[in-house]
Amino acid sequence: MSSIKYRSCVGALIFNDQGQVLICKRASKKKTAVGKWQFPQGGVEAGRDEDYYVAVLREIKEEVGLEISDDKLIFVAKIEEPLSYLYQYKNSITKAIGKVFNHNGQMIHWHLFFLPKDSISLIDLGFEEKPEFDECKWYNFNDFLNQEEQQQQQQQQQQPNNNNQTLPVPFKKEMYKQLLNLSKPIIDQYLQQL
Repeated sequence: MSSIKYRSCVGALIFNDQGQVLICKRASKKKTAVGKWQFPQGGVEAGRDEDYYVAVLREIKEEVGLEISDDKLIFVAKIEEPLSYLYQYKNSITKAIGKVFNHNGQMIHWHLFFLPKDSISLIDLGFEEKPEFDECKWYNFNDFLNQEEQQQQQQQQQQPNNNNQTLPVPFKKEMYKQLLNLSKPIIDQYLQQL
């Protein structure tokens, strides 16, 4: 019997003054879920005994080119317990990735950050030589998770739908639903204090 092995990771849920979250479109160079949307996240450098907070700041810098500051990107909170997902092995490439890295999924320690809506212009997707994302934008978290259901309703009602989809990475969607439930009270409380 094989046990499930998770990669230790961090994730950044960045929200603005309207309660929207920053979602990023996976780059065309990715091996899985190309063109799907997600939040900035990445692995903790275990060999360096990296702290989760240090790791999430590094990932934010590498993936979207932002750094913590008093008037722009502000740390708000850390979700108490990590959330996880398992990879969906749909082909030999994704199965090989799991074998090479010796894990079946990711255990993500989520951190929440505030960024004023107009500061999206500070994002630099070209910070890394091979960018993780092709674009980023603000989006309503609930709408991000429920687009497929909304499209099905539109089809049933024979209404035109918007094919400009911003669908989440499929195997992360259930984790994102948990993240929405855990983060919403924190975000709401922070925004009330603005």
